[in-house]
Amino acid sequence: MKLVIAEKPSVALEISKVIGASEKKNGYYEGNNYLVTWCVGHLVENAMPEDYSVEYKKWNLETLPIIPEEWKTKVSSKTKDQFRVIKELANRDDVEELICGTDAGREGELIFRLVYNQIGSNKPIKRLWISSMTRESIEKGFCKLKDGREFESLYKSAFCRSKADWLVGLNATRLYTGLYNKMLNVGRVQTPTINLIVKRDEEIKNFEPKQYFVVKADTGLFIAAKKFDGITEAYSIVNKCNGKDAIIKNVIKEEKNIKPSGLLDLTSLQREANKLLGFSAQQTLDLAQCLYEKKIITYPRTDSKFLTEDMKNETKDLIINLVNSNLLGENLREKYEIEAVKLESIINDKKVSDHHAIIPTNEVLKHDLSLTDSEEKILYLVAYKLLESVYKPIKQTNIKIDLGIEDEIFEFSGKQILDNGFKLIEKLMKEKLGIEIEEDKNSFEGEVNVGQRFENVELSSEAKKTQPPKYYTEDTLLSAMENVGRLVDDKELKESLSKGLGTPATRAGIIEQIIKKGFVKRDGKKLISTIEGKELMKILPEDIKSPELTAKWEYELERINNGELSEGEFLEEIKVYINSLINNAKGNLNKEFVKSKEREIIGKCPRCNKNVYEGKLNFYCEGGKECGFTLWKQDKFFTNAKKEINKSIAKKLLKDGKAEVKGLYSVKKDKKYDATVVLEDTGKFINFKLEFWWYNKIKNYGGRNEKYIIKNYFKHTINSFKNNNNSIWRYEINNRTYWRIFSFIIYYTYYLDFV
Repeated sequence: MKLVIAEKPSVALEISKVIGASEKKNGYYEGNNYLVTWCVGHLVENAMPEDYSVEYKKWNLETLPIIPEEWKTKVSSKTKDQFRVIKELANRDDVEELICGTDAGREGELIFRLVYNQIGSNKPIKRLWISSMTRESIEKGFCKLKDGREFESLYKSAFCRSKADWLVGLNATRLYTGLYNKMLNVGRVQTPTINLIVKRDEEIKNFEPKQYFVVKADTGLFIAAKKFDGITEAYSIVNKCNGKDAIIKNVIKEEKNIKPSGLLDLTSLQREANKLLGFSAQQTLDLAQCLYEKKIITYPRTDSKFLTEDMKNETKDLIINLVNSNLLGENLREKYEIEAVKLESIINDKKVSDHHAIIPTNEVLKHDLSLTDSEEKILYLVAYKLLESVYKPIKQTNIKIDLGIEDEIFEFSGKQILDNGFKLIEKLMKEKLGIEIEEDKNSFEGEVNVGQRFENVELSSEAKKTQPPKYYTEDTLLSAMENVGRLVDDKELKESLSKGLGTPATRAGIIEQIIKKGFVKRDGKKLISTIEGKELMKILPEDIKSPELTAKWEYELERINNGELSEGEFLEEIKVYINSLINNAKGNLNKEFVKSKEREIIGKCPRCNKNVYEGKLNFYCEGGKECGFTLWKQDKFFTNAKKEINKSIAKKLLKDGKAEVKGLYSVKKDKKYDATVVLEDTGKFINFKLEFWWYNKIKNYGGRNEKYIIKNYFKHTINSFKNNNNSIWRYEINNRTYWRIFSFIIYYTYYLDFV
């Protein structure tokens, strides 16, 4: 009997179908001499400091650094039941071999090995290494199972990365939080990423625009221009040359073939999806993972843009089938020239390590794919990119023209398109995705020659300003993280930075993390640093927030994977750095930051009367766990009404026990309303209720709650009208009657909709 351990239930199901393990059991499948089970994320994780020693439970500067002598792992409390299933299966006497069927990458290898080690198994391991979830790929994978020992270095590299993140992140976070009495999260990769954004924002803030002037000469065929620093000189040239004849003094023509950019790896897919569709990096990764598990695209967590030689024929067939199918539209079938396809540019065995580029599978040719709109868009990007990458180049003539008017020279740079080449595919893709196609302003038609004359040329002057750098988007930030080596001149350091910050598989998570922790915020497509992010960068030393150190560690982790560096050597370097970081930080306290961050008292705790302060996610009592009072900014009561507890609301709740809140949202009525939110503290739990402005008018009718009060008042009003001999319309109009009539409105509007 062989035990296959997959990464997710959905993957386990697909594997079980292929290998004949068709009988569904509790937490696994069985059949055909196979057992197939699954992990649910990380079943086993790194132990926390308090798991090593009770003294680490309390954050104390004196206990730093925390460096375990012997590394511990533990079973996640959330997934212990599934771990128990795997352990029981692995320890069965009839199980002779374990097959690692987790994702074919560093993270997948780590997930399996941590489970394997936690079980304490010594049974032999085989590795299922596949790049797609199609039946054919799974069958081939099981026919060519690899020896688990071949992936020992991959596991060591992954575990080393995990340990490094734990050591640096945990020690640095506790260090700076303790020094500055404020929660300050520090991460091995996230901190340099925040710093990239903070630096860019500072450049934008400090940018001083300079005015300049452009004088344009419109020939009717093209517009030549000349730049001037001052308005006087610009106007002088306009007056001098306007309405005069112009002559082409010089023409430089250069024939150019522009090749397609190639296939997609994960980073380039995320960049394209952000640029064209506005998807976040994490959103794109999640969608790509779904498509992979549905067997529609190949493995997404790849850093290669190439395919292997043995894929040449099947890729050619796939391209032909894609073009002839209805998936990408009839326009494609009509316009795409199959004979123009050349695969040589995307085939390179040497540039494929663990996985090849992302391409569709043959499953994409099925009629009913049952995809969401977002999944379809990612699929279109992948499919069109395959067709584009093997298509003919754009052929164009680049033209530079010197235009003479009087004794002044105006310049024009443009191009004439001879063959749109792969640009055609890009245009069809944008049409399919509903993306606006921008007109190429530098393209023109017509013949130009030296000596050609244009009569009565009109001139105009336009004032312009130099522009600051653009804010990072996820597209440009991913590029900066990938190509961080461009920021340094040192050749050796460039080599260490060749892998960039993080990996293609982790960068999306890093971006989401720094946003979640409040160091960076989204503004449309822009990523902008917050006050918290800027403040954190002020107090951290240059080495931990610069990309050089982190990228060097990434490079060394890759060396571990290649068997060129030992785990012990790498971790020793990390330990030395942590000790140095702690010693330097304690001796170089930023006193200005400490002084500027004296905590504002939000109010008094209703339980113990101690001060309440603002945290990143909450408003908390200084009494800590002994008191336990906390107002969470994202309290469910408020988020359901599309609000959160801000500082102003918190102050009112603490002072008066209630706060008037405008613009609360009603799901039932799909509209906004105003009300008073009342805080009710049981001593253990915090609850909220609504009061409306009319509440005090009727509460004298008494009762257990608002529902009872409103119903009682409604009943009282009905009885009043019944006992009156006159018609309702002749009933005496006074204040009492006003409120009785209004009770009907209250009942029907509020009781039925809100209570």
